[in-house]
Amino acid sequence: MKYWFSILLCVKFMLLLSQNGQGYYHDYNNSFYVFDKGIERQAEVNRVTDIYSGNDYVAYTDSKLSFVYYYNGYQKVLEENFPNKVVATAPALIYKMQERLMICEKGETKQLARRADVFFASDSIVIWQALPSLDYMAYVNGETKTIIKATNSSVINDYKINNNIMAFNDLNNDLKVYFNGEIYTSNNNRITNYECGHNIVAFIDEYKSTFNVFYKGVFKIISKEIIKEYLVINDMVAYVDAKDNFYIFYDGAITKIDSRSPDFFSGKGNILYYSYNSELKIIYEGEIYPLPLVNPKSLILGQNGVLFYININQPQYFYKGKIYDNFYVQKPYTMELKLDLPVFKYNNTIGFWYNAKIHEYSTRSN
Repeated sequence: MKYWFSILLCVKFMLLLSQNGQGYYHDYNNSFYVFDKGIERQAEVNRVTDIYSGNDYVAYTDSKLSFVYYYNGYQKVLEENFPNKVVATAPALIYKMQERLMICEKGETKQLARRADVFFASDSIVIWQALPSLDYMAYVNGETKTIIKATNSSVINDYKINNNIMAFNDLNNDLKVYFNGEIYTSNNNRITNYECGHNIVAFIDEYKSTFNVFYKGVFKIISKEIIKEYLVINDMVAYVDAKDNFYIFYDGAITKIDSRSPDFFSGKGNILYYSYNSELKIIYEGEIYPLPLVNPKSLILGQNGVLFYININQPQYFYKGKIYDNFYVQKPYTMELKLDLPVFKYNNTIGFWYNAKIHEYSTRSN
């Protein structure tokens, strides 16, 4: 029984640490390798260019100038030439070849539109204008739907999209939200200051002097006074009100963080960080975590993690509520996050921190 319990604990620990993000590098012979969830795979013998990556894929231009898609150990040529536009989101690769709009997700390639004009793609939604109709279309959860039938080319005045949601002002300057296949009307007019996150839109109504959110299908006023500043990330809004109180709106509820305005606050993905008197703190999934003394300019943010230095020789990684500091790499020349995968580069070596282990490979110096 103890043996099986130990195995279950180990599996649970590995699942918690298995970060999203695909690594890649060129070795000393200029061969192209993909670091695929702890496994090193050679994708090409020759050098590649125009590299895009997400949670579980890499796309690139090979030595024959073909546009290639790698997934789960296999490559396939998507196009013989490079597309007009490419957007790499975490779960999927979206590109347009002339007027043809395509998506690649989980190894499968699908045509979204035979003829499309402009398009925008985020983690869980793709929006485009169909040709010749100019209808606004959306691809969400494997389904394509018409958002708005166009009566002329300017059926929408302006719009913003993030993750799985779209907010827009229609021709009457009414703010509306497209979410989960439905359009919600806000009853707010001439909104110029609005931002989208995941499941959420925040906006200031200057005429009514209110600060508002749309969250999972419901509009709500969260301040009856014009606020000073705000930030929208996934499922969260942070804001400073007219009296300098610092709040977050998360999971449908408002929480007061402090009665003083922070020195600064910023964020990305599921990570919000802020500081009072040089004390840096992170809010992740509604919980507050203190960080050691660290220069905020050195923070590198992923979707669920933050990579930083305590000192120049010791990188640390906050990931999903825990700080990992028991790994060692040589003093890196650079470090970055590929979504939630820490990548270190030093001398002629590249290192990927995955499942609590540094995986190092020799590279060509550039």
